[in-house]
Amino acid sequence: MAKDEKGAKNKGAAETSGKKKKPILLFIIIGLVLLVAAGGGAFFFLYSAPSDEEIANQIAKDEKAQHAPQPQESGQAIGVTLELTPFVVNLADPKARHFLKASLVLELSNEDAKEVAQKLMPRIRNDILMLLSSQTIEDVISIEGKVRLRDEIIARVSRIVGSNRLRNVYFSQFVVQ
Repeated sequence: MAKDEKGAKNKGAAETSGKKKKPILLFIIIGLVLLVAAGGGAFFFLYSAPSDEEIANQIAKDEKAQHAPQPQESGQAIGVTLELTPFVVNLADPKARHFLKASLVLELSNEDAKEVAQKLMPRIRNDILMLLSSQTIEDVISIEGKVRLRDEIIARVSRIVGSNRLRNVYFSQFVVQ
């Protein structure tokens, strides 16, 4: 009996030491994996950055581009611009509620045209507001729709300020939600 008790104790001690070795081995393996991952990450970040020569070449290209003469638009001088306060409207979409926020810049022929446009600003804003709020999301989401909308704004504003006073209309902001 005494031998059986000693054998059972030795057997229990062996099982206990085997159980203790497994978590230690697991921590060692996890530590090695993390160490290898950290080393790989450090290698990637250190050696994937551009060299000093590449950075110097890019800076030189950027400086040349800044000092290069800017091309003129089709030989015409840029007209006087008049920035309108942003328009925020509900779109005429029966299926869902969508909003449009648009900021416009009018390019006018000269300072006199700008003064006339400023005097007629309530009429200009009213016509643009009515036009924008009559659009659906399908009308304004595509590039072609935006071009059609811009052309319609040009036509309406030209009727108000005079056809030879308005050169172009630009969207400086166009957000549909």
